Amino acid sequence: MLSGRGNSAQTIWRMENVLKRPDAFAMSTRQIQKVLNKMAMRGENLVGIYHSHPTAPPVPSTEDIAYAHYTEAAYLIVSLSSPQPALGCYRIWGARAFPRPFRLE
Repeated sequence: MLSGRGNSAQTIWRMENVLKRPDAFAMSTRQIQKVLNKMAMRGENLVGIYHSHPTAPPVPSTEDIAYAHYTEAAYLIVSLSSPQPALGCYRIWGARAFPRPFRLE
């Protein structure tokens, strides 16, 4: 998870994969709530959620869209399917993903 102020990510929160699988990822609601509380204590809010696609392009999968519960967050996907990693950024509402501009600094 990524937190910050406005739309700028300032803090990375590494989350545990409760599925313990290399081809799927899920976070526990307990850990999510703890991290959201820590963000608030820092005066930050959730701005993004990131994950990788080791063998696929940086486009939300059907599962990514189905489990996207934070409409206020940007969803960043890092594709590792080519020698040069590629990054995609999306907002997900309902059953649709909308590409979003982003800037890395």
